[in-house]
Amino acid sequence: MHLLYSIASQARPFIRHAFLGLAAYIVFSPSALAYTLTCDVQGSFPEMDKITIEPASVKVDITSIGDHLYIRIDGPKLYNFFVNTLRTPEFEGMDLTSKTSMWVKRKNLQTMEESEIKINREPVNIKAIKDVQRYGKKLKFYISGPCQLPP
Repeated sequence: MHLLYSIASQARPFIRHAFLGLAAYIVFSPSALAYTLTCDVQGSFPEMDKITIEPASVKVDITSIGDHLYIRIDGPKLYNFFVNTLRTPEFEGMDLTSKTSMWVKRKNLQTMEESEIKINREPVNIKAIKDVQRYGKKLKFYISGPCQLPP
């Protein structure tokens, strides 16, 4: 038992260094590109007109690794989104990017919940939709608003 523990503890630094090396490769790799926008958005539930949502300023992180796009919106709780183009047994992602916009859509294959983010290039603005459980029902939450490019 002691021999197994000593072998495992010797392997830990190697695993840690290998992981750090992989992380550095992903971050500094020319195939991994990242971009950040700041957007002033307004959210709404079109199916429930009487409910108002406070506007928010959000940070939009766009990352491209290989052939896949990852877009994350960070802001107040309801405004948080994460969409990517990966296809797994649980999720189906699609890249619908065109000359005029960057557009990513994701669907949970078990719950059938969808989310999508579309960023128009000129003028730079964002539109996003996601399925949420609110007020006892499944609703579509929409956000939209102008974005500012980083200085």
